[in-house]
Amino acid sequence: MKIKDFFNLVFGVLKDWRVIVTIVVMLFVMWAANFILTYKKKPRKAKKGKKTAEAAPAKPAEEKKEEAKTEASGK
Repeated sequence: MKIKDFFNLVFGVLKDWRVIVTIVVMLFVMWAANFILTYKKKPRKAKKGKKTAEAAPAKPAEEKKEEAKTEASGK
């Protein structure tokens, strides 16, 4: 077999639709496996609006009235 015949055989094999489909499927499987193995879930971002509302609970109305009385009597 000469080199020219060898290259014709190789190109004939690579042009076959079954070989092309097999290569595409194998590339997809390898990409999916790599994605699954290296996937890292991003941490959730904290919502700023809810944290500030929970961090400072509203004072009852009675406490506000008492504070107003003590401030007025102190002046």
